[in-house]
Amino acid sequence: MPFARRTVALAVAAALGGLAAVAAPGAAGAAPRPGPETPSVLLLTVGGEADVRATVLVCGPAGGLHPQPAAACRLVARVDGDLDALDVDADPCTAVYAPVVARAVGRWQDRPVHYTRTFDNRCLLTRAAATLFAF
Repeated sequence: MPFARRTVALAVAAALGGLAAVAAPGAAGAAPRPGPETPSVLLLTVGGEADVRATVLVCGPAGGLHPQPAAACRLVARVDGDLDALDVDADPCTAVYAPVVARAVGRWQDRPVHYTRTFDNRCLLTRAAATLFAF
């Protein structure tokens, strides 16, 4: 299995394990309360033609496999899980065309998240999403 597929498969397995842990209530039959205390789990992938990387972001408390979970959780919290609303930095980037696809799937505060966006290059991705897809 190629490295990129293996990495994505491991990230998916970790995310599903994290979702199972989040879904398991502390008391039998008790549902998690929506709000800041509700853990959120996102599987994030980013890649171009040659490589795809993946990580898991857990928020509430911040953690997972993401290298900067606290900063990434703050960013997602700022848009309340609506990643289409991300607009971090409008500084210019080079006009190099090297498409990068960013994806996020999971749950934010008990709501599903499905995000896919193609950026013309990694600089534009960083300008739009700051630390969220920086892994």
